[in-house]
Amino acid sequence: MFLHELRPEQRRAFLVLARQVIDADNRLAIQEVERLDRFYIEAGLGAETAAAPNVVGDVNLLFGTDRSRVVVLLNLLQIAYADGVLHPSETAAIRSVAAQLQVDAGTFSAVLDWAARYQALVVEAQTLGTEVGTP
Repeated sequence: MFLHELRPEQRRAFLVLARQVIDADNRLAIQEVERLDRFYIEAGLGAETAAAPNVVGDVNLLFGTDRSRVVVLLNLLQIAYADGVLHPSETAAIRSVAAQLQVDAGTFSAVLDWAARYQALVVEAQTLGTEVGTP
């Protein structure tokens, strides 16, 4: 979501951060892999191999605008929620990225709240049309 707003080098760095969030709970869910695949497609980049870099330089310098920082956090939360559960270690990993980005607590809280509402809407949308008696 909104990855088109990032420059190519920012997209690559975001994908590294996304892989780090996936690894944060020491559990790989197929939904996370599927979401990551969709991010690669949205970013216009080919999927990387296991040998791909898994570190990012100075994210505060790389993501120099408030908007790019919010885009990163929103998408990291999407991947964390991909399996339906925001694990505390995923939250901690994303909070660490937010600190590196020098995102203030109020903005981080707003992004976290938005992601929770978005996730609830995703779950609701997945059940639309599946209720008993729905044509």
